[in-house]
Amino acid sequence: MTVVRTARLVGTPITHEDGPLLAGLLTDPRVAATLGGVPSEEQLDETVTRQAAHWSAHGFGCWMWRDARTGSVVARGGLGLVVVGRRADVEVSWAVDAEHWGEGLGSELGEAAVAQAFGPLDVDELAAFTLPGNFASRRIMAKLAFVRQDEHVVKAGLDHLVYRRRRPREAPTGELA
Repeated sequence: MTVVRTARLVGTPITHEDGPLLAGLLTDPRVAATLGGVPSEEQLDETVTRQAAHWSAHGFGCWMWRDARTGSVVARGGLGLVVVGRRADVEVSWAVDAEHWGEGLGSELGEAAVAQAFGPLDVDELAAFTLPGNFASRRIMAKLAFVRQDEHVVKAGLDHLVYRRRRPREAPTGELA
C-alpha cells in the first residue's frame, strides 16, 4: 500500500483502524454539509469497510491525511473506482477538516492523488463530483485543471456536478521530417 507525502501532508491508506478518525472528520456538521449530510454510524462503518476493501481489491484508494509536523488528521481524500449512472470512473475526492479550510490542503492532497493516478496507476481520465453549492470544492477542481461537464448525476441520492480531467498527452520527441 502506498504512503504519499506532500510538502505538508502524509497520506496513509485507510484501514479499519481509521474508523474513529474518519468518523470524527465526517460527522463534523460543517464537513458533512459539503458531502450531503451527517452519516449514521452504520453509514460510517460501511464507508470505512468499503474504503479499506478498495485498497485490498485495487491497490489504491483514499488516504487519511495527517499534518507532517504534528501527525494530526486533517483530511480524507484520494482515488476510488465509482459507477455513477451507467459510467465507471476513477474519482478524485477529498474532505478537509473544517478547522483547516482555506489552507490549500484540498488542492495539495488532490494534486498528490492526480499524480498517483496519471503516474504509477496509468489512468487516462479522472472524474470529480460535487454538490452544486460546494464552491470551495469547485475552486479546488478548477485549480487541479478539472473541467466542468454539461452533465449532472445523482450520486448518493443527491444531484452532483461532474468535472473531468484527462491525462496530459506527452509532447512528441524528435524532429519532424
